[in-house]
Amino acid sequence: MSAQTVQNEAEIIEKLAEEAEILVDEDDTKKDLKEKRGFLKQTLYDGSNKLKHIIPKGKHL
Repeated sequence: MSAQTVQNEAEIIEKLAEEAEILVDEDDTKKDLKEKRGFLKQTLYDGSNKLKHIIPKGKHL
């Protein structure tokens, strides 16, 4: 293999690694948001009162 080929492969691997890191970060943020929404819903839930009556119509957590 020539030095040019090895360098191109190294660049490709580095780009793929960066893309994978970005995807992992996005997944973590989605999980965090999902946990926050679940916590908000649980704290707003009052047993006898349903959550849909507490939050104004058309609004979302």
